[in-house]
Amino acid sequence: MTSMKQAAHDHHHTRPGHGPAPRNDGDLAELLDLDAVHAAPFLREALEAAAAALGRDPREVVDLGAGTGTGTVALANRFAEARVHALDASAGMLERVRASSSKSGVSSRVETHLVDLDDDWPAGLPGSVDLAWAALSLHHATDATRVLKETFDLLRPGGVAVLSEFTGSTAYSPASLGTTSATLGEHLVGALAARGYPVAADWSKALRVAGFAPVERQEVAISVSSAPADGARFLELQLARSRQLLADDLGPDDLAAIDAALVSLASSLPAGSPIHYTSGRVFWVAVRPDDREADTIATGVDR
Repeated sequence: MTSMKQAAHDHHHTRPGHGPAPRNDGDLAELLDLDAVHAAPFLREALEAAAAALGRDPREVVDLGAGTGTGTVALANRFAEARVHALDASAGMLERVRASSSKSGVSSRVETHLVDLDDDWPAGLPGSVDLAWAALSLHHATDATRVLKETFDLLRPGGVAVLSEFTGSTAYSPASLGTTSATLGEHLVGALAARGYPVAADWSKALRVAGFAPVERQEVAISVSSAPADGARFLELQLARSRQLLADDLGPDDLAAIDAALVSLASSLPAGSPIHYTSGRVFWVAVRPDDREADTIATGVDR
């Protein structure tokens, strides 16, 4: 049975991308699950890169910011002997982790922890772990540099950290999103960027400062089409959340065009050509060197 550990937390952040995801947000959970469907090749690539860098079967794995549990379950499936510790600041999300791990038959190896990355999140974990995984979650921490150092300290020598983020590169095609507003997509992307979305971060330097070496970075583009039903639903949820966020930023014509696009996406037979959405993603694979390697990196001398 999936077990649960809890740590106290009560943080409120106002900057984009900071602080825990909204609690009891069913639409957000569905959006995350649909995102995972379309990002499955990206996930598999990151998992295989982690396995190659690790070079051994991990026993203890930590998922920092587990969300609905897509990464947690994928980690448990890929590494069949590992115990996976799923951390999240949302009790509702952790309920979904437990449900998805049970459905996938890996619940006996999944342990959930209700904790914020701004708190003492390593306290409830084993003394050291083999693999740390943070998918689109590190930017939620107020002090990500501290979290990376804590991650480094938690890993065994030779352990691996895998982080993923958005690159900030997004686009809609056609730009009209199937409406009469030819530049709707451009206005939408621009208004979101002005608000700091998607939250993009480059952790290459911070990982090296924390002590990781080597640090490898790989960038991938993820595409979603409204042609299949799950693609249309993903775009509907994403567009609805954007409209809510940008209600005071966009003009009435753009808002009306978004409403028209939402009606079309919610229909079983969307009008016109499919809408295509592309999003840039990046992942890092970073290794905690063993003691001798760390000494060589720090001094430049191979003893």
